[in-house]
Amino acid sequence: MRFAHGVLWKWLPSRRSDATSIFLVLIALPWVFAQPPPPGPHEESGDGDEVSHDHHDHGRGGGFLEEKLLILAIGLALGGALFIFLLRWWKIRAEKRKILMRSDTEIEVLPLGEAAKSVPKYWTGFRESKNDTRAKATEDLAFDELHYAPHEDMKFFQDMLNKTYKDIVTRDRKCPTQTHGSTAGGCPCVQKDGDPGLPTGYQLLRAIRVEDSAMFRRYTERRERIKQCREGCEPLEPTTLTRQAIESYTKSWLPMWIWSKEPPIAELDHSLNEVYLWHGTPVRQGLAIAQDDFKISLAGSGNGSMFGEGLYFAESCTKADEYARDDTGHYSDVRALLLCRVCMGRIHYTTEPEPDALQKFLDGERDSTLADLAASRNTFREFVVYDAEQVYPEYVLLYKRLHQSETPEPLPKELPFLLELPLYWKNVCENPHSPGFREHWLVKEKIRELIERLANGTSSLGGPYTVAKVMRVEDSKLWLRYMETKHQLTLEAQKTRFPPPNELDGMPRSGHSLTGSIVQEFQGDEAISVETMSPGLNELLLWHGTSEWGAKGIASKGFRVGQAKHGRRFGDGVYLAEDLAKSLAYCNRGANGHRYVLLCRALCGNMYYTESYGLDSIVPEDAHSILAYPERNSPREFIVFNESHVYPEYIIEFQ
Repeated sequence: MRFAHGVLWKWLPSRRSDATSIFLVLIALPWVFAQPPPPGPHEESGDGDEVSHDHHDHGRGGGFLEEKLLILAIGLALGGALFIFLLRWWKIRAEKRKILMRSDTEIEVLPLGEAAKSVPKYWTGFRESKNDTRAKATEDLAFDELHYAPHEDMKFFQDMLNKTYKDIVTRDRKCPTQTHGSTAGGCPCVQKDGDPGLPTGYQLLRAIRVEDSAMFRRYTERRERIKQCREGCEPLEPTTLTRQAIESYTKSWLPMWIWSKEPPIAELDHSLNEVYLWHGTPVRQGLAIAQDDFKISLAGSGNGSMFGEGLYFAESCTKADEYARDDTGHYSDVRALLLCRVCMGRIHYTTEPEPDALQKFLDGERDSTLADLAASRNTFREFVVYDAEQVYPEYVLLYKRLHQSETPEPLPKELPFLLELPLYWKNVCENPHSPGFREHWLVKEKIRELIERLANGTSSLGGPYTVAKVMRVEDSKLWLRYMETKHQLTLEAQKTRFPPPNELDGMPRSGHSLTGSIVQEFQGDEAISVETMSPGLNELLLWHGTSEWGAKGIASKGFRVGQAKHGRRFGDGVYLAEDLAKSLAYCNRGANGHRYVLLCRALCGNMYYTESYGLDSIVPEDAHSILAYPERNSPREFIVFNESHVYPEYIIEFQ
């Protein structure tokens, strides 16, 4: 029995992840322990005679057999139950890590239609290039995109926050310490002299523009219906704080070409009381609204509905901020304000709570409600609409609250605040930590053409190349690993500057990378964009050539440093190139004759520069990668030491 026990306990640890093996062990254990004790040596009686114990075995033989069978049955039952449990657990685990194949084309987008006449001139999604001013929106054009607003627009949005701020507290401002409930006039913690007190302002972090043909079409059609059924709408008096801020910005005494460009806001129809208004929300919820529009069914779910079930907006960012909650992880202490175009139409005016105000909209008497609590309670005016089609959420502004003596600061261009997930991912509004996602998206034709242009624009040999298929990799686990690395590098970059590639090789025209230079030439925000990169970290878009199965394996599990099949003349690392021809040289053709290349994001950080064909010296310990430019006449190669510094974002299949 000791031998059997020893074998089992040595065998079990090496098989503990195998449900079948565990099942067999559980069956075997009762049998092992149910064995009768081995016959011992004969004992001597008191008078010296040897006495046999055989009569004891014969006496209990039947009972022992029943006991043995009972233990075996119990073991089988328990083992079977555990086996089923482990099998289900294994299946659930496998499902979680299973890659879901999806397609951009499965999400149908409504074209602009008549709304094409009203598309703002600063929208860029329908343009081939950021500098293409000749392109015009057409009725058959359909798009659903989010774009980072240019860095030069940040001054305008920060100005909007500054000028619509009011130092007023209401009971709707939650206690930041969670020690006080709803308190008339606000709890002690949010008073001007409280701790942390009422925010004294807001620091803009980033602005995101929403360009959605379906939402915009619904908005303009609803606005047109209001225009047709209303002979006239009594104007808002006084005008909104947002309108005042916009007009004061555009009416500067200095010529606009000296101090700023034209602000990125639309021309509104003030005869229909069309206005820009704020709506506060957590970041992920704000991004969900930007993707799928407002939902009246969720109206009032967070803070009641004092003026009926509808969508609530404010002219003051301070009021909207009362409903903006920070989120977890990447968005800790970060909130969102939606800057929306709202067509108020004919307004029902009230100065006191009126839950039945909705009825006036349902009866067709009014299109919205203006709750003037500023007049009755010296707080804020609130604007309520009861039809989501009267709202177009045009911007999502990410910001932080400022307290005491803090003041807004200019935003750094080299290290911009980025969303937790890429702006163009379908999962951009999801929480990657829980439950997470693992999806490969077949991109639409427009993106395939864009990447084909990028491929041909970055190849020094051969071509033109034809891209047969492109899959976008949206994997929360791989992405979180990459973003954690990016966060650590950002902290390092705040202390030590990382020289860019064109500074290391002494060639200003070479840019950060050839891929980055090409992307800057056309409108790539739908798929890849320099706006989503951090040049201060030497974050680059680079190619990696491999086989069909290699591409799928890397996109599934990430890179594995030290497992390269090709030469490693610069040591272990992930070998990447800015020149497509360089990467294609490492490709093995698949069964269909196609070649497979990964387009990756790479955090090169602090680069060690060499012009040799191999390592010519010891690489410094603080280096994150190698920039190899052999004898200055071969394509530059980037060798990244740590696999967490690289994210394989696209699987590209070349004919």
